[in-house]
Amino acid sequence: MTRLVLHIGTEKTGTTSIQHFMSQNRQALLAQGVLYPHIGQRKDAHFDLVNALHPLDNNGKYMEFLAPVNNTSLHLWDKLAECIKAHPSKTIVISAEHFSSRLRTKALTFMSDFFKQHDIEPEIIIYLRPQADYIESSYSTEIKAGSPKVFPKVMEQYQSQPLRYDYKKLIDLWSEFFGKKALKIIPYEKSSIGDDIRLSFLAVLGVTDTSSFNFSQEKLNEKWSNPMLEFARLANARMKHITGQERLDFMTFAQHLIDSELQPQRARLMTQAQHDEVVAFYAESNRQLCLEYGLGRESLFIDKPKETPFRESMTTPYLTQVDFMQLIYAFFKYKNSI
Repeated sequence: MTRLVLHIGTEKTGTTSIQHFMSQNRQALLAQGVLYPHIGQRKDAHFDLVNALHPLDNNGKYMEFLAPVNNTSLHLWDKLAECIKAHPSKTIVISAEHFSSRLRTKALTFMSDFFKQHDIEPEIIIYLRPQADYIESSYSTEIKAGSPKVFPKVMEQYQSQPLRYDYKKLIDLWSEFFGKKALKIIPYEKSSIGDDIRLSFLAVLGVTDTSSFNFSQEKLNEKWSNPMLEFARLANARMKHITGQERLDFMTFAQHLIDSELQPQRARLMTQAQHDEVVAFYAESNRQLCLEYGLGRESLFIDKPKETPFRESMTTPYLTQVDFMQLIYAFFKYKNSI
């Protein structure tokens, strides 16, 4: 029986690094019996497999950040079926974090039926990040994508997103369709994954010889400072006419300007009180997850948080008026020097 490993996320757990690594090492992986198939338009990840099922749980809509879908059939899942049939002795790896963030009951029903039809018992890998870190990182992604949302709004909403941040509810949903034994749950922290998420992923696959792999890595999902996030948020709200490459170039220039002029230090978006509130809110759910899924620990996350300064208070600005005027001055100084 073909071994199929389904990497479902979650988001903000090094998924881009894993997918980039898997795609650039396709031939070396194949030599060790691991097939990372190219299915859909993306070469690195299998977002199109998710997108084919996305309308089932999302009011008939496809994912908003992918190209429009002209063929509404499930032909990409047919391609996966062909891949399974053609490679009975290989370990086939499918990876897309949106499996966990976007798909729900109807799509999981389709997937369960699909794998049963092809006599496949998928091994499902899911990495889980401490909820407070996940909330902050998700906000950063929203701003990068063009949102004008203020961070306090996120703190008002996180408790109403159970299938995103309440990991037990998310895992329970997947185990309902695939069983508890199918799920390999890995906390996204150093004590569990080591220094390199790619090596962690290879270990799960059972790949031990890494001598032939290319571990070079581009800057992927580069972290923005809090002042840069606030600047981008303001720009998102007031400069909606700037889109595409023009927006990307503008944000790249702004980031360079902020880094050089303000030299911001790394800091949390949350205050200590907000962080503690999130940790306390999910503590019991995380404990139950460990207990029911045999993780062999009482707490889902055991590493000490990184020593990054918290926001001083809920009213402390991420970008002060003085900072903003300094940036404007630097901008005009730059323009006049061209």
